[in-house]
Amino acid sequence: MHQTVVLFNERPILVRFHGSDEKQIPSLLSALKNNKITLGRMRQPPSHVELYGTEALIYSGQEEAYRIPIF
Repeated sequence: MHQTVVLFNERPILVRFHGSDEKQIPSLLSALKNNKITLGRMRQPPSHVELYGTEALIYSGQEEAYRIPIF
């Protein structure tokens, strides 16, 4: 499994790639930035992301998981 760290809102977030690669990072960051409803529901900031092709599972420190599409 390949992984990297990206900065989002000045915080490092671990990104793990499953059937995807680094080419999806700009789309992931755009989706995180534009998906204010999902991020607004999170009690804690995102801690890591599992990236599956055109879909991301975002996890926070509270064991929360949210699914967002990546375009």
